[in-house]
Amino acid sequence: MNRLDRSFTGNSLLESLRRLPIPSRYWLGFSGGADSTALLLALHENAEQLPAPLHVVHFDHGMQQESGTWAAHCQEFCRERNIPFRLEMLSVPRSSRNSLEEEARNKRYQAIARILGEQEMYLTAHHAEDQAETLFLNLMRGSGIEGLAGIPVLRNLGEGWVARPLLDIHRGELVGFLRERGVDWLEDPSNTDSAFDRNFLRGELFPQLERRWPGLAKRLSRTARNARTSANAMAAVIEQQSGELLKDRMRMPTQGLLALDAEMQSLVLRQWLRRHEIPVLPESRLVEFLQQVSLSQADSQPEVQWGDWMIKRYRGDLCLHRREPYVACEQKAWRESMKVELGPDSGSYHLRGKKTEIPPGWRVGAREAGDRIRTYESGPSRKLKHFFQTASIPPWLRLGIPVLYWDDEAVALGDWVIGHRLQWWLMENGLELEWKPTDHVLARVRRDCQA
Repeated sequence: MNRLDRSFTGNSLLESLRRLPIPSRYWLGFSGGADSTALLLALHENAEQLPAPLHVVHFDHGMQQESGTWAAHCQEFCRERNIPFRLEMLSVPRSSRNSLEEEARNKRYQAIARILGEQEMYLTAHHAEDQAETLFLNLMRGSGIEGLAGIPVLRNLGEGWVARPLLDIHRGELVGFLRERGVDWLEDPSNTDSAFDRNFLRGELFPQLERRWPGLAKRLSRTARNARTSANAMAAVIEQQSGELLKDRMRMPTQGLLALDAEMQSLVLRQWLRRHEIPVLPESRLVEFLQQVSLSQADSQPEVQWGDWMIKRYRGDLCLHRREPYVACEQKAWRESMKVELGPDSGSYHLRGKKTEIPPGWRVGAREAGDRIRTYESGPSRKLKHFFQTASIPPWLRLGIPVLYWDDEAVALGDWVIGHRLQWWLMENGLELEWKPTDHVLARVRRDCQA
């Protein structure tokens, strides 16, 4: 038995990882605190036994004066051990809708979704005490069985997963693991601020409850495991009865959903959101939205917004997207480079092949009113609106899709509609036009249109 097994007292981290899917890469969220330091060190000590390479990401939320020092500590910790390190700077807005804690978490998971490649796994150091706190907070919010199930061991996110392999480990075991090795960690001074709900539980309420009911965290963790068993069984029934409704993570056929009874509609929609680490909107608003969808005309676009998310009907589907409006593709000339940047959501255009001189008169940008493309020299030109509608692309996504202009004539929409003039030029030069959107919803649109 190796040192990792002894330190974690029968809750072997490696054994926990073996119960999870095998990823193409591990990402560890590393704050520098005791929990994530212990997890990172344990993974590093057993790196040869991991089925995939380990990378680290540190999120600087800019919410503390010391955040730059923390980032430097984490980077140096990884440099000394030759662990690939990535720093992500986040801007956390103050919101009237959510607490600062919730906003920071939302921004962090949005960034994680962008980072995760296909079949990659993001690991967090949530432990038994975190599980107990989450269960209690969900209880105070009046959550249902899913809330009482607490933090799940594994969830889908973006192209990969989020996993929590330490949920059966107590924080004291992690601290002992570090002390045994003489490894220091960072202490966040905000952890003592009882204005934050978790700090209030950890520092004030739970010690009192622990004196009355010893083993509180273990009791609550057991409750969470029992609730998770029930929630998983219920989710399996929902999945079985929902047919194809949950197949697509961004769209759900309205007709199939409305064919279910009202209670099952609500359960299916909630399961759709839970699948992808998206906070479920309050039950009253969910029911109200479903009523709007049921009673409105087929061509109307009822929507519901909560937190950072929105669901809006377009044609025959409910579309799930972020709440923040999509940034329009930037308007700029394309003069020299084989690549041109298009903005934070739209990503970039690339010319794949040997370096070639860009023709004069090229520019890129969002579509303009009345734009048309002629795909065949002797054929008719068609409005870009026709291509958007044929592909069922919602109007609120269209400004993020780039258009390439040549002498003020549209010659490409994304990289799946290519005008005849551009087609000939690409063929003559042995090149291929490729659009690489940054936003994962626009990336999905691109894949669908190319299929």
